[in-house]
Amino acid sequence: MAQNYHLGEAGIQINAFIAAVAWNLKKYMEKLKEKFLQFILRRLRLQNFYFTAA
Repeated sequence: MAQNYHLGEAGIQINAFIAAVAWNLKKYMEKLKEKFLQFILRRLRLQNFYFTAA
């Protein structure tokens, strides 16, 4: 991620804030991806169960 180019103390604070937001968003997206994949796998297993049971 590139640093912003605001001058002075405000620029440092903005850059730290943006880095923290990006870190939290990355962690949230990883959890969301994991839950989504679990949901899809659960649906596939149920579908396979009903297909083979018939």
